[in-house]
Amino acid sequence: MSVHGAGIQETLPARRLKKIRQSTRTEVKHIFMSRLNELLQTAGSIGRNEDGSITRLGFSKEYFQALELLKGRMEELGMQTEVDPVGNLHGIFIGKNPSAKAIVLGSHLDTVIKGGLYDGMLGVSGAIEIVARLKDERRTLNHMLEIWGFNMEESSILGGTFGSRCVTGMIDPDVPGYPEKLAVFGCSPRNVRSARQDLKKYACYLEYHIEQGDKLDHAGLDIGVVSGIVSVIRYEVTANGISNHAGTTMMDNRNDALVGMSKLIVAAEQRARELSDTLVFTVGKISVSPGQENVIPGQAVATFEMRHMDKAVTDQLYADIQSMAKKIPNCDFAFTSTVSKYATACDPRLIRIMNEICQKNRIRHVIMPSGAGHDANPMAHEGVPIGMIFVPSVKGISHHGAEYTDPRHIDIGADILYKTILELDENGLQNK
Repeated sequence: MSVHGAGIQETLPARRLKKIRQSTRTEVKHIFMSRLNELLQTAGSIGRNEDGSITRLGFSKEYFQALELLKGRMEELGMQTEVDPVGNLHGIFIGKNPSAKAIVLGSHLDTVIKGGLYDGMLGVSGAIEIVARLKDERRTLNHMLEIWGFNMEESSILGGTFGSRCVTGMIDPDVPGYPEKLAVFGCSPRNVRSARQDLKKYACYLEYHIEQGDKLDHAGLDIGVVSGIVSVIRYEVTANGISNHAGTTMMDNRNDALVGMSKLIVAAEQRARELSDTLVFTVGKISVSPGQENVIPGQAVATFEMRHMDKAVTDQLYADIQSMAKKIPNCDFAFTSTVSKYATACDPRLIRIMNEICQKNRIRHVIMPSGAGHDANPMAHEGVPIGMIFVPSVKGISHHGAEYTDPRHIDIGADILYKTILELDENGLQNK
């Protein structure tokens, strides 16, 4: 971990921007930083609810409103833009060498229901401001710079990271039932197939994001250089008991599916704590049948999710959960795998470059894994080297209206991203 420096200064008030545009390069950096926070607040606030949270679901009116705002900003900067067949925003900033592979930046434009302002939108706004800073400093990269604002990264009936999985060709749109799901959003298998890109032209993919956890905030750090994205493993777990009358069936004679499920959840949560301090286990969804106050539940269905960098750890937890389920009386359990997104490592070269830039600029940082999934994952899955930069989420809050990242950290992270791109453009990419 390096020592925090004083290279990044406070954001300047907006009323001074016009005057400063004619000033020195150091002051140009202030323009960039102020402009980033302004764009983030403007675009990120689209879909704001009365309680202050943000709901900007994929394919929604609010989603496309934010997309058009950012698309307009890209065009003001001279970028070529398009909205692809599945609703992804795509921008291109031409470089000097048309044969050079592209440096790609991206994140997502959608939110969860009643989510926050920063998740996803920070990465797209930050990427656009990289182009703005290049323009301010009259730089033209050797490589083409591409920006993606992905659609429907958050979980949905189409599956998480929908937009980026379409771009990388990871979705089979002809799977039975999937065309009907696409039709809900006015989309079709043809749209999905048409969105696929030739990833051979991509040198790397960089994503700027809030941490969505509390490690950086609690430790007083400014930057997280991401080492990899943890696996996301989900099972649908069904507990089968026997429905019966709630008033006439004595406790010794009950086969209560919900009680059995509750015992398994508590046991699994305890076992996760024992196996690893970086293993997380969550039951965020549960349903009970028949769901009446005066009927003993005959069935309970829950989603068990586990996340860790090491597949062996999640495999062990799953095996232990199955073993514990067999010991719970008066209830039978069935397990169905629903999601198996295994851990993805970030590119060692990109980690090294970001780490060295943080050290050189005396930025307090740490190399750390991501506990959340990101659009970088599909890119890496299809062979594109990935790198990620995290900035702190205050109190570790995310997917909530109280999600917040200090403007100072937004500025620091964007500056590290900018310096990373310059280093890659000048010294770090091989054109094959």
